[in-house]
Amino acid sequence: MRQRWPMFFALLAAPTGCATQKQVIAQKQDGAIQTGLQPRRRHLGMGIATAVALVLVAAPFGATSHAEEHAAKRVEAMASFLAKAPRLSVSADCTYDVVQDSGEKIEFGEKRVMTLRRPDRAHIEVTRRDGIRRNLVFDGKQIAVFDLDQKVYATAAKAGTLDVAFDYYKNDLNMRLPLSELLASDLPKQVAAMAGSARLVGEETVNGVATDHVALRGDTADIQLWIAQAGDPLPQRLVITYRIAEGQPQFEAMLSSWNFTPDVPDSAFTFTPAAGAREIPFLVPRPATQP
Repeated sequence: MRQRWPMFFALLAAPTGCATQKQVIAQKQDGAIQTGLQPRRRHLGMGIATAVALVLVAAPFGATSHAEEHAAKRVEAMASFLAKAPRLSVSADCTYDVVQDSGEKIEFGEKRVMTLRRPDRAHIEVTRRDGIRRNLVFDGKQIAVFDLDQKVYATAAKAGTLDVAFDYYKNDLNMRLPLSELLASDLPKQVAAMAGSARLVGEETVNGVATDHVALRGDTADIQLWIAQAGDPLPQRLVITYRIAEGQPQFEAMLSSWNFTPDVPDSAFTFTPAAGAREIPFLVPRPATQP
């Protein structure tokens, strides 16, 4: 009997769209903020709207060795610890491949600094390798995303928890938010269904930290986690390989500067437009009409 994985790791990276240096978190086009890229390249197949089609299927359950049991426990411990944290901040150096028509893979990257205060506050700073800076702020009632260089912003009213806001941002506004599932309050539930597929690859040092290298194998993607051995079970690195996508592109994130007592003022979670900034709407894709 095969166990179906939840969408957790399918959505962690959620690289949307096609390949060009102009890939954005949110881009200004015709007076609106929208997700996307210039339509030159093939989709990786991992956009939020299409991720349902790539739900992962874990390896068959069977007799597990001590190493496999250890690997599963490490993943579960990581999920439980992160989900229980009332507040946290973490930096993520992310890279992702975009496959060209020629089959060539081009790597893009960005740095994300994510600060959360549960149940309903978030501040996320994004700096792309080309220097473009975009931020997201959620104050429990409103989501705001803004471009610090172009001085444009968009807001959407959405009251509720971080989980509710992030789901709305990704699924309803069709916006990109890598690694948000790693910080979800229901992370233990998400990983419980896949724990039986965990394998211990070995012990490795990442970010100067001794880690357990854990691999999870699915029918459509491979996932690797490097989880700290000593102290809190914090992920130091994550790699997702989309095996069935053309060119087998990867998403990678180096996670550092974990802080569970960040000294962040309330104003960090409140959006105030900069002087001269211009508001533009989110451009929400319309559902396809049936003939």
